[in-house]
Amino acid sequence: MIRVLVLTKNILAEEIITNKLQYLNYEVFCSTSILDELQMNGRMTDLVDHFPIIIIGETISSYEMEWLLPKLSNRGQSILREVDHPITENERAALKEHGLSGAVQNSDSVESLREQLAEVAAQYRVRTFTPIISEKETIAEKEQGLSALTLVNLSSLELQVLEKLRNQCGEIISRDELCLSLWGNVSQSRLAQLSSLIKNIKLKLETLEMDREVIQTIWGKGYRIRKEGAILNK
Repeated sequence: MIRVLVLTKNILAEEIITNKLQYLNYEVFCSTSILDELQMNGRMTDLVDHFPIIIIGETISSYEMEWLLPKLSNRGQSILREVDHPITENERAALKEHGLSGAVQNSDSVESLREQLAEVAAQYRVRTFTPIISEKETIAEKEQGLSALTLVNLSSLELQVLEKLRNQCGEIISRDELCLSLWGNVSQSRLAQLSSLIKNIKLKLETLEMDREVIQTIWGKGYRIRKEGAILNK
């Protein structure tokens, strides 16, 4: 299953295209927080490196896209632009000049979307996606024990939970806050799903001989990553 990251300002605006991509057996993760974090501190989260295909949503302006693209390009991923109309050959050529692989429409039929993504997805069906990471980033990842994490088959939701906890290392994040970040709502079924995600992450960390208790459950409050643990290899 190929992972697709949709960068957007409104997750609800991507519900239609997300459903179509999931129907086509893509694992889709929509995020507003990645863009927010990048605009606030200029840092591109490591989470992006786990997605071979990135779609820049139509709620992101052309100006913001041009600012965003240099930070996304040269990482080995295919980047697509979501548009609200059929694009001309001139527009397609302009996208190519900006380093994009093409465009998709929210209103595309499942069949049309399948064909538009077929060529892009084909390269990732025959090989494992490995992001191109700078030497500086590689050193930083090794210091944090993150290089091993890329070998774990974490789902999109598991990656998002881990990234959220890492970004607020040492701080307790409530279960409600995590549910809102993941799904935009809180319910008993979502809370149960969150508990399952945390359990799976801990088990997968254990397979790497990492300390599964680096993610701590603070009863009645939420979860946190120990500062002294910081997801380091044993």
